[in-house]
Amino acid sequence: MTLPTSGNPIKFSEIESEFGGAPNNNLGAYRMVGAAETYGGKTFSTLDTGIPSSGTIKFGDFHGKKLNVVVDCHTDCADTRVNAKTEYTNNNVNCVGSGTLTSPAASRNENDSSGHKVFIRVNKTIGSASGSVNNCALRTGSFESGTSVALDVGGSGKIVGAGGPGGNGGEGNGSGNDGDNGGDGTSALGIEYNGTAVSIEGGGLIICGFGGGGGGGGGRDQDIGSDARAGGGGGGGGAGFPIGVGGEGASGQSDNPGVGGEGGNGSVPDGGEQGGAGGSSSEEAEASGGAGGRGGDEENEAGSGGNGGGGQETGEGGTGGANGSAIRKSSDEIGYTLSGSTGGGSQANTSAESGGGSIGVS
Repeated sequence: MTLPTSGNPIKFSEIESEFGGAPNNNLGAYRMVGAAETYGGKTFSTLDTGIPSSGTIKFGDFHGKKLNVVVDCHTDCADTRVNAKTEYTNNNVNCVGSGTLTSPAASRNENDSSGHKVFIRVNKTIGSASGSVNNCALRTGSFESGTSVALDVGGSGKIVGAGGPGGNGGEGNGSGNDGDNGGDGTSALGIEYNGTAVSIEGGGLIICGFGGGGGGGGGRDQDIGSDARAGGGGGGGGAGFPIGVGGEGASGQSDNPGVGGEGGNGSVPDGGEQGGAGGSSSEEAEASGGAGGRGGDEENEAGSGGNGGGGQETGEGGTGGANGSAIRKSSDEIGYTLSGSTGGGSQANTSAESGGGSIGVS
């Protein structure tokens, strides 16, 4: 629980209950002199803002102070689809003062975070999952009312949506000529706690997953005694983590088929890949498949596939997939602050998802 505010007396036992026991009941032990603690590259030199780290310390310095708890999304958490509140509940945390005090975190309740200051520390790459744009790489989770929540993305931290897959090329067989559309990218951060403060250090990144390129259309040209067919190229995969997989090139499905090339896979977290080249028939190139579209990245929107060519029954290229969101919210009532910049995608869409179920969205 937050310690009593200014104007109200504070007992040593209340300080001890909030932050942990001090050797010999010594108030000076709470200064953390020379005992700064580092978690995920973030250093804490005081138990809470305003408590002296050196010099004179008095009971009044503890008015309104809270136990600082660091959720470790750096060392032990998964590489994809992380829920910070679940990490808190599962005790993947560090309580500031644990390196100094004799019995730290006496007040921390894994089932109730109210009255604490929670830092979600990310200093590695955390990815999302393909599928719905609602899928988020990292969700804050729903902390209890009265919790102060801050998300700190360190200089090596990247919260990244999944890249969309490239569309497959059209077959050039007269019935499946059109290239498939590229898949959509998914999202990076899902905020579910009102008042979350998000900060991004230099080198850190919160970035959406980018759409995959559309597959190229197939082509067909029929003359007396000949039936030339060519498959479209696969679309390139979108940038993200996991990466978007390139689409498959199609065969022309004839005695002399023109086979489309496969689209390239996307990369992490930037650099969507080119689509595969369209195939051409071996009968004087009378039929040609369209090239697959480029996968999306920070510099390029996902491209549409090219149309097939031939005398008749040519297919259209598929469209490129949409980008995910850098930041999503679980409802319109959720507010947050942001310092630092995000990459790609909208920042304020209104849903986050876990395990296939929407959260706070009708």
